[in-house]
Amino acid sequence: MKPRLLWWLGTALLLLAVHTDWNVPLAAWVFPVFLLRYARLVPTRRAILFVGLSLLIGQLFWLGVTGLLFVLSGLLAFTLLAVLQTTAFLADRLFADRAGPLRTLVFPVTLVAGEYLFTVITGFGDFGALGSTQSTNLPLLQTASVTGVYGLTFVLAWFASVANTVWAEGWRPVKRTVVVHLCLLGVVFAAGGARLLFDAPTTKTVRVAGISPSAEADRSSSDALERIGVKYWRAQEVVTADPVAVGAAFAPVTDDLVTRTRQQASAGAKIVLWPETHASVLERDQAALLARVGTEAKQAGIHVGLAYALYTAQAPYIRNVAVLVGPSGDVLWTYDKTHPTPMEPMTPGPGVVPTADTPYGRIASVICYDADFPGLMRQAADKGTSLMLVPANDWPGFGSLHAEKAVFRAVENGYSLFRHSTHGNSTAVDSQGRVLGHADYYRTDQQTLVADLPAQPRTQTVYARVGDVFAWLCLAAAALCPLWTYRRKR
Repeated sequence: MKPRLLWWLGTALLLLAVHTDWNVPLAAWVFPVFLLRYARLVPTRRAILFVGLSLLIGQLFWLGVTGLLFVLSGLLAFTLLAVLQTTAFLADRLFADRAGPLRTLVFPVTLVAGEYLFTVITGFGDFGALGSTQSTNLPLLQTASVTGVYGLTFVLAWFASVANTVWAEGWRPVKRTVVVHLCLLGVVFAAGGARLLFDAPTTKTVRVAGISPSAEADRSSSDALERIGVKYWRAQEVVTADPVAVGAAFAPVTDDLVTRTRQQASAGAKIVLWPETHASVLERDQAALLARVGTEAKQAGIHVGLAYALYTAQAPYIRNVAVLVGPSGDVLWTYDKTHPTPMEPMTPGPGVVPTADTPYGRIASVICYDADFPGLMRQAADKGTSLMLVPANDWPGFGSLHAEKAVFRAVENGYSLFRHSTHGNSTAVDSQGRVLGHADYYRTDQQTLVADLPAQPRTQTVYARVGDVFAWLCLAAAALCPLWTYRRKR
């Protein structure tokens, strides 16, 4: 096959493999094979240039689909990711032939190292990890309970490296390598299947309901804000306007959410969760809202996880908060989002995941983008969390993507996870990544997700104890690879 055709096939499959709302998981296994083969057949400089171009096209495509193409910080960060990914293909070109029987490991080790460096350098969470495309592959997904998402990247990249080696050298010279690889791949899938079969989550469940306001309540609030000439995303404009008029404009959404909280409690929900920042509250009205919700919680004997945009008199004039109200009617925690997105002007919270003990086990909460940071989510596991609540707010192009990424946090840390997202997909998953409930905001007038989730005891995982040790080992191996292959060649 001509190198030009290899490049085109690799690039086309890469666009299908990039983790978007409609990626093809199989493409993530295949596209590196063609780009690895291309990089081996053309001169080194051309390999760097065109493989890098292919990967950059993939990142720009991802940014375009998700609506982040014109966010400068995102553009710079994911350009860096393309460079780090290119380094993995370059390492395979330069060092694999010198690595002897370990030559097929050069590419997966350096790719994992590049992905992990990206998270460390840019602070964009684990975005860009190739393994995140496999959220529906339940046996393989269990690997994350030991290695995190990077273990799945390693498996995919190793498969591509072995396939490319067979293509380049033929069957006979590498048959032992292929047999070893297939045996280990079989062990990975068999171990995942065994975990699904023999280490199933507890049957003790709690009913959780995620609610969103109706389209009619949204329209009433938007119309009222328009009449007084206020844009909700201009926080300073909101806090300097007439507070009575602004409070009245915000009321249709909060009133609707309080009503639906009562309805779900009557239907048997023990925990009710609001979505991130769909409700808006002035600081002067916060106490009244919490007292109102506290009365509902006390009467029904439930926990209510409120989430809202809180407008304050101090710059930057807005906070993104999650508040838990207990069956006593008291506030059990107030949590500020630790990792605002590049488009959010608020000050980050202190980064301490709140927890509370309930009859259903220990529960915790983060907000939306926070769940893309494995270290923060592992903090909840360290505190013995058995159920993680994640109020969220997405946008078209990001709904399924974010919901799928949250599955990895549940498997990594051994807790059930309920992610309720307005303007996106809500999902409820157990500690093994099974989706127990799903609701799409854009396919209903009023989004509600109800699921019975395993709550206690939590599932213990290796990853929750050791963290990103696997990624650090890959990083160390990638750093030593040039020195080791040079000494071996001599």
